[in-house]
Amino acid sequence: MANVVALGAHMFTPELVSEKLGEYVLVANHSLESAEAARMSVEYNRARILHGRPHLPSESWKCRLVYDVRGQSVSETTIERVRAELRNIACVEFKR
Repeated sequence: MANVVALGAHMFTPELVSEKLGEYVLVANHSLESAEAARMSVEYNRARILHGRPHLPSESWKCRLVYDVRGQSVSETTIERVRAELRNIACVEFKR
């Protein structure tokens, strides 16, 4: 069952919330095959994380963002750029 946090007229729905670990997981199924697509994905996920953060039970909660890039040709340079750009707000993982 999904964990839903009400945000006024908006909902924030992490894929998983672990109270034991103090973290929540978001999944991104975005294309990262072009520089523009990667830039837009980073902007979207940054806004998504920052928007949802104040509505979580504790300030100490961490975000784990999992990019599902199976079937895509994503360079190591793009992966490292995405990680670097989101490093200060999330632990970023890639599922290949």
